[in-house]
Amino acid sequence: MRMIMAVLVLVVSVSLTEATGCVSTSGLQCYKNSTKRDEDFFCEWDERNPEKTQTHTLYIWDSEKKRFLMYANCGNQSQRKIRLEELGIPNRKTDIWVQTQVGNLTCNSSKISVILACMVKYSKPQIISMKRSAGSLDLTLDKPNDDKRAIYEIRWRERDSKWQTVTFETEDRTQDFYKLHLQINSSYQIQLRRQAKVQSALCNSSLHALWSDWSPMMDVPLEIRSPPVIRWIQNNQSNGTRHIKLSWDAPPAEESVGGVEYNLTFLVWPCKKNKRMQHSTVNQTYNISITYSEARIYINAINKVGSSPQGQIIIPAVKHLNYCESHMPSHVTKANNKTCLEWYKLEDGETRPKTVNSSSTKSFKHIKNDKDVKHFVRHYYFLHIKRKGHYQTVAMCPFYSEQKAPINGPANVNISDLTHESAVVSWLSIPVAEQQGFLQHYVIWISGQGNTKFHKVPANKTSFLIKDLHPETSYTVSIAGRTEAGNGPNSTVNFETNSKEKGLSWQDHTILSVCLFALLSTLICSIAARRLKLLPKVPSPVIDTTEFRCPEEQDLSQMMEEVHEFVLLLRQDLSKPRENVTSEQSTLLQDFGLVVFEEEDEEDEEGGVIDLNSIKSCFYPNPSYRGQTLHLPEPFHMTDSTSKDSDTESTYRNGLFFETKVLECDKTSL
Repeated sequence: MRMIMAVLVLVVSVSLTEATGCVSTSGLQCYKNSTKRDEDFFCEWDERNPEKTQTHTLYIWDSEKKRFLMYANCGNQSQRKIRLEELGIPNRKTDIWVQTQVGNLTCNSSKISVILACMVKYSKPQIISMKRSAGSLDLTLDKPNDDKRAIYEIRWRERDSKWQTVTFETEDRTQDFYKLHLQINSSYQIQLRRQAKVQSALCNSSLHALWSDWSPMMDVPLEIRSPPVIRWIQNNQSNGTRHIKLSWDAPPAEESVGGVEYNLTFLVWPCKKNKRMQHSTVNQTYNISITYSEARIYINAINKVGSSPQGQIIIPAVKHLNYCESHMPSHVTKANNKTCLEWYKLEDGETRPKTVNSSSTKSFKHIKNDKDVKHFVRHYYFLHIKRKGHYQTVAMCPFYSEQKAPINGPANVNISDLTHESAVVSWLSIPVAEQQGFLQHYVIWISGQGNTKFHKVPANKTSFLIKDLHPETSYTVSIAGRTEAGNGPNSTVNFETNSKEKGLSWQDHTILSVCLFALLSTLICSIAARRLKLLPKVPSPVIDTTEFRCPEEQDLSQMMEEVHEFVLLLRQDLSKPRENVTSEQSTLLQDFGLVVFEEEDEEDEEGGVIDLNSIKSCFYPNPSYRGQTLHLPEPFHMTDSTSKDSDTESTYRNGLFFETKVLECDKTSL
């Protein structure tokens, strides 16, 4: 009776499917996640018009026995888990659909006819790792839940281009692998999906082949070929700690697609067992605190397809000391896991060797007498402590297990700046490997004229001024280094002082330098004063502007200067046509009180002279007459008067006639 009622309900619901206000679902699928027989099933569908008031009912109909295997009210959910015991044996063909009810209206989805035992849908694949080398991409994928073989479909493309697709099958292994061939210099995007390969005669229909969902789209960058270039800056150094800021550049864009992570490895605590600390970051900067000892830092960049070569920097130790006053700080009483003593051989005084000893249990007293510490060889130690996660250096000193006198004396002993009474001796310091102990000072002996003088020079000095020498005297200088064990071998040089007359002493050089400086300063100041017009102008002579009058109007007895009147005639070459005097020349001559006569006709080859006795010129010296006469076209010459007739004198020069009339009042001759 129940079955009859269910069929009636189904018929009625189908008849109402076309009613308005009800939209049926689509994309119905029922499956299990593996090929295992005892696996439960899931049914899911898409809602075309989701509403809060609608409800869904899932129906599973046995086509062979014509009965419902089950129907379940799903509410407003779009999926339903079906336990295996609810279905019974799912090896027969079944019809499955979903009924949707909105108010009093119902509608049904399309039916699917499947054998549920064959319906397997794997979860979407996950890419565990990718490794790209040259033109190949090696993919490592996770296995399905049942660890069975599967059929995969992979698609790939360059950005904004068409997809390329290929399928492949895997075997029953722990992980699935695939090698995809790509172009070398291009980045890609890839996706995968998979399908179960069910081994059953019942599962031959393509309807049973359910593909999983596509995996998330994955970017495939180029492999990172170059190591990161690391830079570091020391921001501060105090209390045995150095604060270091690291920075580096990101790989090129094609290598950074999909993101880059940086793996940092530090070697800053020599007493740690593995001596390495690691840190990962996606940033391109990192701050770290280190001790005064040497630190090594390694960084490699990691993208989706692999890791770059490792970049490395070495932050050197703080400059090694040549001496150390105290060996151990008072607040460090014993060695423990929070202290670290580091020591090594330092033959040249600077270079840290590859082999470095460290211990968290030994103290300085132990390592000084250690058999590995050689006698007469300089060693160096650092004492580090760890406080609140920070590393500090509390002591750093050189040491010898036993000292000895230096092996050799200073090299390249030279004499320079030699005078009649002084000289400068210089040398190269003794190498650390030859000192065999802490060099206390240099000893210098100066021998000459039967006397020897002794001097001590600090160990950090390499020159010495020898004074109070005698002129033209031979001297011998010997230099040796000294440690607490005694003096080393001498290095000797001979020289002879200059004569007193030969050259100048340093005092004379000083005086000459001062005088030369004073002279140059004076010249520079004088030139600057003239250029900048700092000095007053030299005044010009003042000439009284007394009005000059003609001889007829004044008494010339008081005049102290005799002035002669003269006439300037232009020169005219006899062999050439005579030229008229230009207006410029005429004007110029008139300014001087001269009257110019020119020959109008060439009737007489000798030319004629016009009597100008009737014309007088009153000419007195002008304050600027010297400058004015220099502007005449040609110089003129006055000849001494040899004739006194009528108090006139005629002169011919360069084609010009000059007639000078001497007045009684004019006693000045030009």
